Amino acid sequence: MDASKNALIFAGDRTAWDRYHNKVDKLVMEGTGQINIAHFGGSHLQADMWSMELRHRLQNMVPGVKGGRGFIFPYNMAKSNNPYWYHPEYTGQWAFTKNTTRADTAALGIAGYSVTTTDSPTNLKVSFRGEVYTGYSFNRVKVMHSMENSFAVVAWSTDSTVHIEQRTDVARGYTVIEYDRYMDTLHLRFERADSTQQRFTLYGITLESDDPGFFYHANGVNGASTTSWLRCARYTQELAVIQPDLVVFSIGINDAHDPDFSADRYERNYAELIARTLEASPGAAILLTTNTDSYIRRRYPNKNGAAVRDVMLRLSAKYGCGVWDTFGVMGGQTSIARWEDAGFAKKDLVHFTRAGYTALGDLLFSALMEAYGDHVRQTYRP
Repeated sequence: MDASKNALIFAGDRTAWDRYHNKVDKLVMEGTGQINIAHFGGSHLQADMWSMELRHRLQNMVPGVKGGRGFIFPYNMAKSNNPYWYHPEYTGQWAFTKNTTRADTAALGIAGYSVTTTDSPTNLKVSFRGEVYTGYSFNRVKVMHSMENSFAVVAWSTDSTVHIEQRTDVARGYTVIEYDRYMDTLHLRFERADSTQQRFTLYGITLESDDPGFFYHANGVNGASTTSWLRCARYTQELAVIQPDLVVFSIGINDAHDPDFSADRYERNYAELIARTLEASPGAAILLTTNTDSYIRRRYPNKNGAAVRDVMLRLSAKYGCGVWDTFGVMGGQTSIARWEDAGFAKKDLVHFTRAGYTALGDLLFSALMEAYGDHVRQTYRP
């Protein structure tokens, strides 16, 4: 590891970051406001270990100010690995689509996955677990789903005294559910409302609250590249629902493992992702994290890591993005072999152990706090 490189790089205009840091000021100094962060990537993100550590550190930054869980997707309904920290239980048969396939991906948004059923009724329960979380409570939920009016989304509670109100916003693509008190478990039922329509598609769920603090929305798809995320036709529409103050992109490891990797194509793809992001949330700060070091088939160092970093530095200069040089912080080319020796990376020399992802989360948190410290020192001079 090279701790000397553990800092955010700003090669261009910092206006968006100043705006983000001003919101952090309000939270730190007054205990007010909500900060939404959306993080996109591949398998490093889907397991929600790297992002979990970041979420945990941010939500404990200001005593008594926590925020909430934000966006979730029931990956196990798509026959894939679900983050340990929340536990979806469901009934019915569900088919899935993910953004790594070339099939019809029009019905994909910020999750990069969707699940569809023809069964009715079906149920979904989501609860929290794990030593990291003391339990997330929410009093408002947005369920993003298809709008054919063929199925109704119904929320319920095991406590009959809970009052629940809900309405469907067809234009924005979700059903919003509001509770008269805070809840720690989500119960949903999907029921066919029109016998002429047979399909219901779920895109994802946001768990919201009125509490100040950080909401860290992690969105990962195993194997996803920049091309994969550009297939998500609902991305801009759904990201606008969250209105992120900061968007973190950790997309590139799968691009770099493509034998036909092209730095020019990669740069164009990222420019389009940035454009779609700013359409959804104008003025959002954007952070690009360079690739983690990796090997190809455990034998050959992936030499595209440096090219990915160069692309991100050019994007930083052009669009005012921040860059966290994950590749450099790890120690550069072949460093993942040393991380494996230390128990921080897996034997495939691509993925990390929980300790490794925790370390990445802690390192990025430190870099984010150092950048915020620079803002405070420049803004509040005596």
